[in-house]
Amino acid sequence: MTLAQVVYNISNDTDFASRWHSNPEAALAEKGLKLSKEEFAFLSKGLKRGETEHVSLQDLVKMSSNWRY
Repeated sequence: MTLAQVVYNISNDTDFASRWHSNPEAALAEKGLKLSKEEFAFLSKGLKRGETEHVSLQDLVKMSSNWRY
C-alpha cells in the first residue's frame, strides 16, 4: 500500500513531488512513508523514464513483472 501512497502523493501534492525530485528520502521521511529497496528503485526508474518520455500504466505494470508478491 505504501507504494500507492507515494504515487498518489507525487500525483496530487506538488510540494511532495518537488521534494521527491530533489531528495526522495527526505520527502518520504517527512510523510512518514517507507519503501523497500525494490519499490524505491522501481518508482525512481519509472519517474526518471517519465522525464524523457511518456510512461503509461501498462509500462509500469510491465516493469513490475519481475517483482515477487
